[in-house]
Formats: sequence, structure tokens, C-alpha cells
Amino acid sequence: MKSIILVLIAISFAPAVISKGGRYSRLQTDPLSKTRCDLICLDASKETKTKCRAECRAREQKPGTCPKSDNPRWLAACLEACNQDSQCPGTQRCCKIGCSAACNEPLDLHTIPGLPALPRMEEAKERRRSVLVKWSDGVGDAARAVPGRVLYLLEEQHHLGPKYEEARLGDWNLISRTNKTKVSLRNLLKPGRWYRFRVAAVSATGTRGFSEPSPPFTPRKGPRPPPAPKKLKVKPVRSQNGTVTVRLEWKEPRSDLPVMKYKVFWSRRVRGLGGELDSVLVNHQTVPKDQHSVDIGDLQPNSLYFLQVQTISLFGLGKLRSEKAAIFYNTTNSVEDRPPESLQKRKDDKKIRAIRLNRFLWEDHKVKARITWQPGASKDKQPKRFYIHWRTFKCHHPIKEDKTLSAITEQTSFELYELDYHCSYKVNVNASGDTIAPDSEYILTVPSCEYFQRKINATIHCKT
Repeated sequence: MKSIILVLIAISFAPAVISKGGRYSRLQTDPLSKTRCDLICLDASKETKTKCRAECRAREQKPGTCPKSDNPRWLAACLEACNQDSQCPGTQRCCKIGCSAACNEPLDLHTIPGLPALPRMEEAKERRRSVLVKWSDGVGDAARAVPGRVLYLLEEQHHLGPKYEEARLGDWNLISRTNKTKVSLRNLLKPGRWYRFRVAAVSATGTRGFSEPSPPFTPRKGPRPPPAPKKLKVKPVRSQNGTVTVRLEWKEPRSDLPVMKYKVFWSRRVRGLGGELDSVLVNHQTVPKDQHSVDIGDLQPNSLYFLQVQTISLFGLGKLRSEKAAIFYNTTNSVEDRPPESLQKRKDDKKIRAIRLNRFLWEDHKVKARITWQPGASKDKQPKRFYIHWRTFKCHHPIKEDKTLSAITEQTSFELYELDYHCSYKVNVNASGDTIAPDSEYILTVPSCEYFQRKINATIHCKT
């Protein structure tokens, strides 16, 4: 039975670092007293441990001698700022001064015997994938000889910025509780921050409080520009006075730096003389950081638009900008532009057949794919227009952004553009603008960049 208890104790007090979910949230308020009570109730049974901790906190008596005051104002005031030691923060005691009571630091906390020595912080050292924080355990200090287990509480405070400014440091936060004199911090310290650490040694008899803070530390690797917004989505809002209004939505990306604002761009795309898609009058708008959607109005009907969103963060006096997340949207797809259900042709009359890949085209590091198809309706009912939609299905390369594109043609062939190497696309060819029930579907897979290197007599630089 004894061996089992020892194993449980070793697991309970193994070194650990706070997680993003707040592993030590229970200890963030008054961690010194709560840790002392945990040690006092260490041998209590599972059924009585909670009661033991509550009683310990209620009747806590901290070590040290209260200061005496001969100030007549205090002696005559009769003010009770506290009733017991547990109401005072840190190592302070509830000290009686005449008929008054107030929280004060004990006089002899650093010299009375029986308490763990006050630790001394060393300078934090950065390793390849972690930061090592060490401290001394008071070797040579006569007060270090204390019975029982000693736990160390490591706290940090930090501020964001390229230069260290002590006045900007935030609150102290508990990040580790361990029985060792060092902690390896992984994935906890963020680039672009300045950190300070302090540590306290706690036993069942009490504590001398937290050490002096360590020298300021910042990770060598500076903050990266923020990622582009995620999961762009366009929804039609309304059509009125011959124009269309849509809502562009996105998700906030995870970033080293807090988002300061977003910048939204949109432009109408038309085909130039060479057949390429050209933008007409790029518009832009700034959006506050806590807003993740924007309504864009005065769009032309039956037109293809290119919409982009960029994340902007502030670091020091400079701005860091993300890549632009992009999406295409065809205003023909607006709900208001669809004919009523009763006026739509039966699905059997608008089937598209035999979609196939004709060939891949490569020009100036851009990949296109020519597809062809056959209309399924009879000759006298053949559609005058075909609506082509293609969107990213999956990509071999993990950082490729999903794309959704649309186009309209009167031919039975079309060159798909804006394609990426080693990606698959779902392609629909429809006889109407209805994308909810497409007439056809075809999976197009673009070969890797190395495939084009072998097939084309040109220099292609493949980005990994």
C-alpha cells in the first residue's frame, strides 16, 4: 500500500507547465497559501482532501512576526481591514494594531528558521525548441533545512514590443508548479514579447515569498507577419436599383501578434485582349479587428468579382501585413437573380454530358486546363450559355488557399485558370446559374510542378 501512495505523489508533483486552457487556474489567486495547504493535506484521503484544504485556508496562520506601531492615529482608529491571515495576499499577515487590524509584511520572514530559503533566479537561456528557466534552491542557507516536501511556483509577466519597458509589464501569471529547480518551457513564450520570471519555495510550514525577478528575456526569433484570414465566404444580401450587395465573411487567423485591423479589396474582373482576366478599379475598405464580415454594395449584376482580405498587425511603430486571402464571386449566382422554381426548366432538359480534360496549358508559370463537354438537350433546346464553376477539392501542398471561381461561356469548351500545382478541383458545367443542383460534376487533378518540368522545355522553379 505504501508503494502505491508514493507513486501517486510522484505523479502529482511532477514538473508541469501551464497550458493554454489555464492548467493552474485554481491557483492563480493566492497560489502560495493554496500550495501550502495542498502540502499540509498531502496525506489526506481522497474523500477528506477537499475538506482538509478548506479548513486549512480558513484557519491559516502565516509565519513571521507582525510589526508594531506607535502611531496614535492607528491606535485610535479602530479600523479592521482584515480578520485573519487568509484575507491577506502573499506572505502578508493580518496584524493587530491597537483596536485596528491591517495586512502587513512580517518583520523577520527572511530570517526565521524552518522555512525554505528564498530562491535566486538565473538568466533564462534559449535552446533550440525551448527556453530553460533555472533558479538556486538556497544551498548554504541555514534556513533551507526544512522537513517535508518543497514545491516551487514559477510565475511570469510580459509585454509586447520590440524594446523592453518595465512600466508596460502585465500581471504575474503562474506557469509551473514543480519540485525541481528548473523548468523547460516549450511553445509557451511568444515572439515579440519581453518576459520576466520569479519563483517561490513553499513547504507545509510556509514560504518566504517570491524571489527578485530575473533579467528581462525575449525570444531570438522575432514575430512573423500575421497569417491571412481563413475560410472566406461570400453570401448574397440583396439586389436593388440594378446593383448587387454581397456579404464577405472570414475567420480570424492564429497569429504571433494581435490583429490591429483588416483591409478588404474587391475588383471587377473582365477579359482583356489577350484573354487574361484583368481587374477594373480595385476598391478597398478598412475593417475593425473585432469585425469579421463586411457588406460590399454597388456591384454589377452578371459580373465576376475578385475579393481579398488582408490581416494587419502592429509591432512597435511598424505594421506587419499578411498575404491576401482571395475568393472569386459571380453576381449571377445571387439568389435574387435566379428565376422562380416554376419557371426553371426541368433538370432532365439541361443535362451536360461527357465532360473531359482536353489538355493542360502552361505559360509564364501559370497552369490552365482546357475542358470540353456536350449539351444533353436536343438541338432546338440547346442552352445559349454555359455556367462553369470550379473550386478547390484538395491539395497536396498544405498551405494552398481554397479557391472558388466562376465563368460564363457560349462555347462547349473552356480554359480553367488560377490552378495550382498538385491540386484537385471539383468542376461543374451547368446550363443555368443554379449551383445548388449542378447538371454535372468532374474531378480535375493538376499534376505536380515536377511533371511540367519534364514536359516543358523551359525553366520552372518549383516552390516547396
